Amino acid sequence: MGLDMYLRLERSVQYDEPPITELPGLGKLPAPLARVVCMGMQWRKANQVHGWFVRNVQDDEDDCAPYDVARSQLLALLEACRSVLDNRKLASKLLPPAEGFFFGRYEYDDNYFLDVQETADGLEALLKAVPEGSGWYFEYQSSW
Repeated sequence: MGLDMYLRLERSVQYDEPPITELPGLGKLPAPLARVVCMGMQWRKANQVHGWFVRNVQDDEDDCAPYDVARSQLLALLEACRSVLDNRKLASKLLPPAEGFFFGRYEYDDNYFLDVQETADGLEALLKAVPEGSGWYFEYQSSW
């Protein structure tokens, strides 16, 4: 029980495109796909990252609904993470902890900064792997 967070990638495949019958890392599929949904990133109780999404993507609605996330928003989150890692004094301004039911710890401790580092590393890899204009879009959703 607690805060679980997901950043998914989704892409619709046009019917005039060749069907997708295999996915890297997953192998052959039982049937061709018209829509592909993949897990981009997952967090558990990284409430500072969740709070960022609530403020910057969800218009302050913390309702566990799925929200489309623009690439520019992910770049802004990556920049916030980098800034906090470069100067820990910015943590309370750029990535303050979000409070909620079983959201985890609220201290600026090693676990806080580990979550920020893992978020930065994951976003860098994800944005590199999914080029702009590739037809994929991002979606954030939390569960608590």
